[in-house]
Amino acid sequence: MDILNLKGGKPLFGEVEISGAKNSALKIIIASLFTNEDVYISNVPRVKSLEKEIQILESLGSKVEWLSFNYLKINNSKLISSKIPLELGKNLNTSFLFAGPLLYRFGEATIPLPDTGTENIERFIETWSSLNIEINFDSNFIYLRSDNSKAGRVEIARASHTATDNAILSSIFLNGETTIINTSEEIEIKDLVNFCNSMGASIEYENKRVLKIKGQRHFRGTEFNVVSDLTEIVFFTVAALITNGNIIIKNIDKGSISFLISFLNKIEANFEFTNNSELRVWRKAGELNGFEVTATTYPGIISDYIPYFLILALYSSGESKINDLTYRDKFDYVYQLNKYQAKIKIFEGNKDFEKCEIYIKGPVKLNCEKINIDSYSSGPALFLAALGSDLDVDIINYSKLDFVFENLVEKVVKLGADVKHD
Repeated sequence: MDILNLKGGKPLFGEVEISGAKNSALKIIIASLFTNEDVYISNVPRVKSLEKEIQILESLGSKVEWLSFNYLKINNSKLISSKIPLELGKNLNTSFLFAGPLLYRFGEATIPLPDTGTENIERFIETWSSLNIEINFDSNFIYLRSDNSKAGRVEIARASHTATDNAILSSIFLNGETTIINTSEEIEIKDLVNFCNSMGASIEYENKRVLKIKGQRHFRGTEFNVVSDLTEIVFFTVAALITNGNIIIKNIDKGSISFLISFLNKIEANFEFTNNSELRVWRKAGELNGFEVTATTYPGIISDYIPYFLILALYSSGESKINDLTYRDKFDYVYQLNKYQAKIKIFEGNKDFEKCEIYIKGPVKLNCEKINIDSYSSGPALFLAALGSDLDVDIINYSKLDFVFENLVEKVVKLGADVKHD
């Protein structure tokens, strides 16, 4: 068990460099499997989920080398296997994205089924079926073959980041033209498209939710820079506001955070762009007022950002309302916060992906001695809540933060957080 002691309530001041987007780097690294030539990727975040993915590449025969801390070289000219090892792949959300590259290289792919079972992989199966990819199962693996695969029309029933990634990676090598309808719009999707095109793929946007892909049979080496992590930008924006801090957030693309700028204007927060790649956010004396936000598709506020807006609502005056979607285990961190004297009510739907309403009364004075981080996805939100509190609290299992953000603890310490390793 790893424990971190945090004395909250310290204003955070200074500069923070935003790392590359984990959700972009993970997919780009997999996509590199399409070429035998060297691939160079910069601005790669050193997060633990990425380390697991690199282990999978190496088990397949890839040579992966860190040329510097965030600069990666990959060569896939000596692949030896189309099977992802069970222990490496069963707990990794991106395992199914290996299917396309392995089908291209070997004509077959063997992917571990997730520990949660097959009920959450229907969106992948629907895509493979649309492309006439043969699918079989046993208790541990899904087996895919591309003997009779062909380009086609893929309709994604519910816009999804990983479903869009899978549709792209499963079709860029198929002869003919594939149309993907109802794609997600996140900046990480566009990063994957740009990376694949830099290798020789032919992917074009017919409109913002439809992709046209002309299958290619040869892919070349490339150099590519991973986009900055928008979720980390949201984290440090909220951190500045709830700690009465003043933070310059560096390595951003001004055009990619219009959703955040609209929100900051709405709540009358203090911010300015010092240049096109730096945003300064600060809070003067006085309370923040309650607000309402609705999760939607990018370029709006997506569900991934909602936990951080909820933490901001905890430290705002009055009632805030958040409209989001229900899905399994999403709100565990909310129930945990309520145990610490937060005042949050959730009105959930009965099924996954139904709309739900969350009401938060603030400002809150949290009361606890320990915060246990038992989820990779919600851990940073709990850590953020502690930063804004006046608690002297032990953060248990804090290393799970490293699966989401690069060097998060080190970054907040540099900004003035009072943190000690037990």
